[in-house]
Formats: sequence, structure tokens, C-alpha cells
Amino acid sequence: MEAVRPNNQVVNSAMFYGTMMGLFWILKFMLVPFIFTVPITSLIFLGLTVAVPFLGAYFVRQYRNRYCPNKRIGVMQAWIFCLLMYTFAALLVSVVHYIFFRYVDGGFMIATYRSLLDELQNTMPEMNEAVAQYHQAVDLVAAMTPIELTIQLIMNNIFYGMLLALPTALVVSLLLTSRK
Repeated sequence: MEAVRPNNQVVNSAMFYGTMMGLFWILKFMLVPFIFTVPITSLIFLGLTVAVPFLGAYFVRQYRNRYCPNKRIGVMQAWIFCLLMYTFAALLVSVVHYIFFRYVDGGFMIATYRSLLDELQNTMPEMNEAVAQYHQAVDLVAAMTPIELTIQLIMNNIFYGMLLALPTALVVSLLLTSRK
């Protein structure tokens, strides 16, 4: 019978793979300012967003193959690993979010959203009610400080990570079993 890993191995591995995921998210976030001016970047951004759960599953499989006895991982351990990995990734990318909103953006994104909404309102007057609601949402975001925006994005990333963690854990632990 093989020895049980210490719990800090899960945390240490989640930190490592969370850093890799966070770097991926940072690269993805670097496309956001160009989405409005270079249309192809929105497709690239969407493709990279769709790739996140697959990259997460790959990282869980890497962890399983490297640290789990007989290359098997339980659903609970895979779930905890995923939760921690996405949390560490969210914390890393939040540093870039803060720097961007505090020092780089200068209101560019909000102004661009507003001009797009105004253009939509002028070209499609039948959507005035919907556009007015979007204007209210943009006004709420515009009223937030950079730290408030960053905290909101951390919470969003952790929430979406929680949503992705269970299916990823189930797939890796039950379906993607290692073949010897």
C-alpha cells in the first residue's frame, strides 16, 4: 500500500497549475482592449475562453498522473484541486486587472461601451428600452473604483471556477482514467 500524500501537495500543485492558468487568463485579458477596434480579437478571446475548462482538465490530469497513487484521483480530491487552482488563477489575474483599471484604461472601455450603445440606439430606435437598461449597467460599472472592479472580477472568476470545478473533477476522475 502506497503512502498517502500530505495535504500540502494538493495546495502546492494547485498553486503551480493555478499560476499557469492565471498566466493564460492574463494573456486572454490582454486582448480585451482590442476587442472594440480589431474584430478578430473577439473571436480569439472567445476561443481562449472556451479553452479554459479543457486546460483545467489537462492540469488536473497532469496533477493526477504526477502525484496520485496508481494514477487515480477521487472526485473530491479533483474537485478541491480545481477549486484551489481556479482561485489561485483568479488572484493572479486580479493583479493585472487592478493595474489595468487603475493605471492604463483611463475610462476607455466605459467610453467605448457608451459610444457603441449610443450608435445602437441611433441605428435601431426600436431597441431604446433595452439600450437604456444597458446604459444603466454601464453607469453602475463606471461608478466603481478600480479596486471595486477588481474585487468584482475576482468574485466572478472564483464563481465561474466553482461552476467548472465539479464537471471537470467528474470528467477527470471518472472518465479520463489513466491507461497503463
